[in-house]
Amino acid sequence: VVLPDQDSFSTTDLVAWCARQLQKCQEDLNNIKENTGLDKKILKACYQSIRNFEKCYHRSIVDFNFMPGTYVLVCNSKVEYELSRKTKPRYLGPMIVVRRTKGGSYILSELDSSVSKLRCAAFCLLAYLPRTETKISVTSITGLDDEALNTLAAEDIEEPDD
Repeated sequence: VVLPDQDSFSTTDLVAWCARQLQKCQEDLNNIKENTGLDKKILKACYQSIRNFEKCYHRSIVDFNFMPGTYVLVCNSKVEYELSRKTKPRYLGPMIVVRRTKGGSYILSELDSSVSKLRCAAFCLLAYLPRTETKISVTSITGLDDEALNTLAAEDIEEPDD
């Protein structure tokens, strides 16, 4: 949709014009699916760009999917903005993954079976590689059954402002 030749818009006209811009026109989607002519070249270039990006950054693209019972270290992000950060611990832990929530964050537990009320984002976690390959059953360390873990994961907790 091209911009109309008007000096000023009323609010209604502007909202209507923006809504038309955001519509997914079925004709355009069908043209992309048919892969004819220019659309085929554009789609091929997009996929080639994705492959080049993955090839270039294959060492830094990591998708950790920590299973319950695995050990992780938590990034101590409070330290990054302090002046005396050289002497502070960069990572906290090890901690045990209790569950991955629906949004992708993790519920963690200390080694003494205390479950943290805060959720940790996946990018703040680092795999802890212990000397032995042992896993701990989450229900045995926390003492919580699946029903209690589900209610804990469903709780909406506000993050503290520091």
